[in-house]
Amino acid sequence: MHSNKISSVQIQLAEILNKIPSEKWQMIVRNEPEWQHLEPIRKIFPQGAFSVFMLAVGLNAYQLKGKAEMAYWYRLYEHFKDCGSIPSLEVLEEYLVRFYQKERIYNLKIGRLLKFLNSQLANELWKKSPREIADATLTIWKKLSKTMNQAPHEKTICFAMKCLGISLMMADEYDFDFNGIPIPVDSRIKKFTNNLGIDFGENIQPMQDFWDDVLTSLRQTLPQINMIHLDSLIWQIAHHDAHELMAYFETLAIYDVGESLSQYLFQS
Repeated sequence: MHSNKISSVQIQLAEILNKIPSEKWQMIVRNEPEWQHLEPIRKIFPQGAFSVFMLAVGLNAYQLKGKAEMAYWYRLYEHFKDCGSIPSLEVLEEYLVRFYQKERIYNLKIGRLLKFLNSQLANELWKKSPREIADATLTIWKKLSKTMNQAPHEKTICFAMKCLGISLMMADEYDFDFNGIPIPVDSRIKKFTNNLGIDFGENIQPMQDFWDDVLTSLRQTLPQINMIHLDSLIWQIAHHDAHELMAYFETLAIYDVGESLSQYLFQS
């Protein structure tokens, strides 16, 4: 695809999204199903251990039995809400193995779970505070990639890092380095990208580069946002029609952004 076309779309999209105030970006992240369903069970974990849990479930958030909101995140909440406490990695492993035994391709998912929970990385993170984890975000990304024997840009690695970032935000830790961690490309990201008139086919890397450039533009005026914020927004609105899009932004009290984005997507 012609680079001028891509650049034009990036510029116009960034101009629209730049109208979203910082506090609204935080609301968008808090609206994610990971936050909505799992924040209530955060208290059952030791101080920093919740981040290990979020990484573990992020690594296996694929090939689900339905829409992620209810088929995965809500079911995780239901599975853990009455367990009392998760004092150790061993107890977490026990609970998650039971959960994944009922999932699709459960053998593969349990294998991935055990590979992570029995790693040096998981053991190190379990003992750290959210602040210590926040200070080592990019190092954790590299170690997670090596632990799981996957490239750093692969979807499940990137998404697990997003879940880690959300766990830090839940602990009121917003000062962490997420630079370079690409967007986790799933069907919703592909759909929204296509809705912009850009088709990268099955080429993940140029799509991640596209969104990284959009984020770079946004961070010139909103340096506090990162890929977690941008991915959260796109994931939530990817399937919206014009009316649903307007309603979504109206709930955030930024109607003008919905109007501009709706016009760009559906009337251009």
